[in-house]
Amino acid sequence: MNQFFSFQRFSLLVLKHWADNKKRYLLSVIAFIGLLIAWFIFAMLVDSTIPLSKELQMITYFFALFVVGSFYANQYFRDLGSRAKGINFLLVPASAFEKILCSLLYTVILFFIVFTAAFYVVDMLMVVLSNRFFNTDIANREVGLLNVFEAARLPIEGEAGVNILLIFFAIQSAFLLGSVYFQKYSFIKTIISGFVIFFIVFCFVFFIYDLMPEGEYTNGFFRSYHIQTTGKDDYLVTIPSWPGQLLYYMVMYGVAPFLWIVTYFRLKEKQV
Repeated sequence: MNQFFSFQRFSLLVLKHWADNKKRYLLSVIAFIGLLIAWFIFAMLVDSTIPLSKELQMITYFFALFVVGSFYANQYFRDLGSRAKGINFLLVPASAFEKILCSLLYTVILFFIVFTAAFYVVDMLMVVLSNRFFNTDIANREVGLLNVFEAARLPIEGEAGVNILLIFFAIQSAFLLGSVYFQKYSFIKTIISGFVIFFIVFCFVFFIYDLMPEGEYTNGFFRSYHIQTTGKDDYLVTIPSWPGQLLYYMVMYGVAPFLWIVTYFRLKEKQV
């Protein structure tokens, strides 16, 4: 049998994880639905003139997604924080690659589907109730359900934009790595490490941006800059813009897969 990946072995690992955690998962979903209902009812009672606006729905969805998703991802490899449970986890007859795939299946794919489905079940019910019991001026508020995939796209400048869901998957992958890397207080240590790394990257990007000359003009695949000389005149310097575009796509789409790969090698070291 292939020691790297076996579909039969992977299927058994997925079923084993569900059998070990199904009660906790079901109770967590019920608790999340209850808290969401309580929050929406509270929001409708506090502001009955604009109940459940799309802005409120968007804030609720993404705030809960980041908090719950990051905490769940950080708890997936929690057994590694205990010596006895960690030994049992490492002795499970599955490769590190299969365990990483199982973690991604639950923390990324299934979590996002279940979370979004639970949110929409509650959201649809609450929107119907708010439209039924609160007689407000429709012209003064946005009614209807939120489309999370449209709300996730935030334009920045020109054609550039940021997808909140991609940021979420990157942050979630960082907490998944933290659960493998830190044995104790992994959630808190991951938050601290993340803030430190973000601050360093932010300072570096700000420093590079501050060094860029003013007067940028876009011309196809090239960008022109006005360089001010010591004299009265300035001159144009034209450089290709594709390195910046490549860096943008690498940051937006490559952070999460990169952290998954790092998590795999970190888990593989523990397996050895």
